[in-house]
Amino acid sequence: MASTQLVVKRPVTKSDESNLWDFKGCNTQHGVHGIHTYVAAMIPQLAERLINEFAPSGGLIFDPFCGGGAVLAEAVRGNRRAIGRDINKLAVLISKVKTTYVPEAKSNAALKHILANVDIPNELPEIDSKIAYWFKTEHLPLLYGLRNAISRTVEPASPMLPLFLVAFSATVRDVSLTYRNEIRLRRMSPEEIDRFQVDPIERFQARAEYTMKAVSDLPATAQGNVAIGDVRSIDLPDKSVSTIVCSPPYGDERNGVSYTQFSKNMLAMIGYSAESTKQSKSLSLGWGKQDRSIPESQTLISALDKIKDYPDQVREAIAFYADYQVALAEMARVTQEKIIIVIGRRVLRDTIFDNGAITIDLMENLGVPLIHRYLRNLPTKRLPKMRKFGAAINQEDILVFGS
Repeated sequence: MASTQLVVKRPVTKSDESNLWDFKGCNTQHGVHGIHTYVAAMIPQLAERLINEFAPSGGLIFDPFCGGGAVLAEAVRGNRRAIGRDINKLAVLISKVKTTYVPEAKSNAALKHILANVDIPNELPEIDSKIAYWFKTEHLPLLYGLRNAISRTVEPASPMLPLFLVAFSATVRDVSLTYRNEIRLRRMSPEEIDRFQVDPIERFQARAEYTMKAVSDLPATAQGNVAIGDVRSIDLPDKSVSTIVCSPPYGDERNGVSYTQFSKNMLAMIGYSAESTKQSKSLSLGWGKQDRSIPESQTLISALDKIKDYPDQVREAIAFYADYQVALAEMARVTQEKIIIVIGRRVLRDTIFDNGAITIDLMENLGVPLIHRYLRNLPTKRLPKMRKFGAAINQEDILVFGS
């Protein structure tokens, strides 16, 4: 990408907000997108439009924060090649399944074997009390019986193993004693728990059948290239992808969306150790106590000045944006044409950090010009906002960079 003067082709207008990017009332859970929810995920309609408008038809699309796989799924559904990376093991597992074709007849036979081999254990392995807290006692043997049946029935190298593990993970979330539409885990009240009735085996069967049908509707050539990867050190050659479409985290895990908290119970029930989950968290932007230099962004410096009386939060914010700057440099290194970033503001100590403006500053420092900036309203997406406890910033920026 050549360094050129900053150009904004057209300003954000009300028509941009309401007609192009909001997708109010659209079904965001169709096809493979309904296989497994993921926290703060990009909606498929937005991913589809961004790909169609800005990615070349024969190009390679890369999402370095692939999360729940919306960008990758829309890429393969549009018969494009796609690569995804994420530090979260659950995100990688979900994204693999959403981008890999498996014939339904083949997976249906495997499901019958799994259900026939569910053996409810009389004794459970030692369970971390912090995990068991989120489930009814009577559900745990059924969940372990399912997990063991999947392990015994499906070959480790088979593409059906991720498929059934994702269906199992969705089942774990379905039967957990948590509120479904909240980012932070919160346990149901005793009265709600008493009323909560669900059969884990039936729920798994329904989840598996939906997943099998959805992936069988993908193009037969679809095979997701998805792996664990740290965006600060991307494992791809220079200028090897045509287009990046992504939605980075809006802040660090301490003060923003905790992807680790969202996924930890599901990963634990699948069989991942708590230590491996902690290791993934240690790769998140801004993690660790080492000092970083403040990136060159007047927008960022002004926001930091407003929270200067809170040195811990200042240090954490600097760490996040310093790592974010490294990530942006890596994204620019591997990309030939355009980088599309969907990002919203964050709030720290009742102060708004305008992530869109900060991103523009950091990309200008890299010599990567902004060519479009759109504003998108968020009717349903929930993110931390300007109160101690509660909900959402209701807009986000769509930033298109390139030459």
